[in-house]
Amino acid sequence: MKIYITNLGKYNEGYLIGKWVKLPVADDVLDRVLEAIGIDEYYEEYFITDYETEIVGVGNSIGEYSSLVELNKLAERLESLCQYDADKLEAVLEYTSCRGVTELLELIDELDNFDLLPDVDDDEALGYYYADECCCIDIPEHIRTYFDFESYGRDIRLGSNILYTSYGCVIDNR
Repeated sequence: MKIYITNLGKYNEGYLIGKWVKLPVADDVLDRVLEAIGIDEYYEEYFITDYETEIVGVGNSIGEYSSLVELNKLAERLESLCQYDADKLEAVLEYTSCRGVTELLELIDELDNFDLLPDVDDDEALGYYYADECCCIDIPEHIRTYFDFESYGRDIRLGSNILYTSYGCVIDNR
């Protein structure tokens, strides 16, 4: 994750003075960046004018005045995610919004409460998944073609917190 930190006082005077910072970053490096853009006793305030992140949806939680400490913590957490959890986070963020970095960090802490089924994108696929992978029902092979997997999947979805996203099916187990 990268952010562009800008000197607010200089910006208000008509000058765009800022620097890209790759997060997570050590405190002493961040102090040098703030010093380089002129943050001192006179110009105390900064703001974030841009960001880059590989995980879709994360940027919606980053505000102009987000805490650098929290953003650093967020970057550390994002780097520690395995690919499955990163995909799961993107899927959850497709239907859930976080009002700031603090809420996003809380959501990342709760990722174990969600399941992502990347190959399940409709009720029929969900019905097949529950019948075959979860072994919820045993359908004899000779009547399998008569079974309505779509209706079965729809009933499962309506009875649970299941949503389809562009990443697959998300099951909210909270």
